[in-house]
Amino acid sequence: MLPTRRWAALAGTACFFAVFAVVLGESAPLFAAGGLTAWLVVTQFDAVRTITTADSSLSASVSVDSATAFVGDRAAVTMTATLSEPLDAPLDVELVAPPSVDAPDRGRRTVTLEPGDTTGSTTCSVTFPIAGRITFETVQVRIEDRAGCFTETLTLDADARCLVEPPSPEGVHVGQGGELVGATFGDHPSDRTGPGLVPHETRQYVPGDTLSQIDWRTTARMNQPYIREFETESDYLLSLVVDCGAHMNRGPTGRTMLSYGREVALGCVNAAESHGDPISAQIVDETATVWEFGPSSSSNAYQTIRRELLATEPKSGTHRAVESSRPVAPTDARKRSQALDGDSAFSTTLRPFLFDGTSYVSRVSDRPLFDAVKTSCATADREDHLVVVTDDSAKVETYEAVVVAAERSSQTTVFLTPNALFGDATAPGESGGFAEFEEFRKRLDRLPNVTAYEVAPRTAIELATAETAATVE
Repeated sequence: MLPTRRWAALAGTACFFAVFAVVLGESAPLFAAGGLTAWLVVTQFDAVRTITTADSSLSASVSVDSATAFVGDRAAVTMTATLSEPLDAPLDVELVAPPSVDAPDRGRRTVTLEPGDTTGSTTCSVTFPIAGRITFETVQVRIEDRAGCFTETLTLDADARCLVEPPSPEGVHVGQGGELVGATFGDHPSDRTGPGLVPHETRQYVPGDTLSQIDWRTTARMNQPYIREFETESDYLLSLVVDCGAHMNRGPTGRTMLSYGREVALGCVNAAESHGDPISAQIVDETATVWEFGPSSSSNAYQTIRRELLATEPKSGTHRAVESSRPVAPTDARKRSQALDGDSAFSTTLRPFLFDGTSYVSRVSDRPLFDAVKTSCATADREDHLVVVTDDSAKVETYEAVVVAAERSSQTTVFLTPNALFGDATAPGESGGFAEFEEFRKRLDRLPNVTAYEVAPRTAIELATAETAATVE
């Protein structure tokens, strides 16, 4: 309990009267000093009573409107103060905000209970700038006696919690034409039989087979010896190419195209680790390969790639326009050149461009994504699975890169994030249509040994497919 300035002024006045009485040798000032001192003592006892009553009868509760939130979200925090019996002095109850939140000023976090009040509440809005488990655990009470001579600060415990998570994609959809598909990188049969764990087929016994291979149940059922064969185990090299250019930064914070693509890439890394398959990774942007690793199957290889994927963020920059032109393969271009009529000026001018496949491919040969795919295919010395994560903005580069992968890789999977479903893809100069994206995805999917998927928010995919169906009808 601390004295206020008012108490100090009155105590100073009492001392002045006492000194004045001694100096003058008069008793009247001494009576005044004694009266003030007695009043201050009574006031102190009254303050002790008020503070004790408040300490025993006051309770406070704090609640957050949401138990979970994401970084940058706002939440309403409500504090309610209750007295079991009214006081004859005012008190202020303040919600103490933890240092990890952005809270309003003290006045908006404080509720005042006037003399005679038994309850009061206040609600304020806070912002969570960092991730973690946030706890509102302290309520501070300031009490002043009715004479205004003494004040005390009490602390009450509260237990309001909120789990703040970093922004992350919600409802990740991986599918084809709006249809959700299952695992995209899982078991990979070797198509060879021998020692292993996965049953392949049964066949009749032939001389030379060992007794350990006999399937006794089938033998008993068929009344002649049968052999159970198993698939041999086979390691696939997973080659991961992830595009992190500025064009992958479309979408709200934490839910950008790269965020959704990253979830798929992390899933592929997890699957490779579960199979014990070797893995390599390349991360590219608009200008170059910014990080590469492997191939390796060491115990820390998977974790190294995970850390890099989680730490990778797209560079800030202008979003590139979505190419609306349909990629044309060199063979198709040559066929079109042969279909040109006669020796007109138009045919003569156009035919060299259509016939020269080398100049066609050279348009994309020096681009990072194309170069990364070509490098990944060149370093594969076994059966491999190439996974490409990018968007649909650079259709020509992506198509040519996948054509190379189809020719050189055992299996290629392409995960495309549709610009039409993220942010401002419908700005002037951009195609912005999910139908055009789907046409491009199907074109990739028709290439040999290639499977192409769309990766997007589930709600956006459902809305886009519904709109497309309504347009067709």
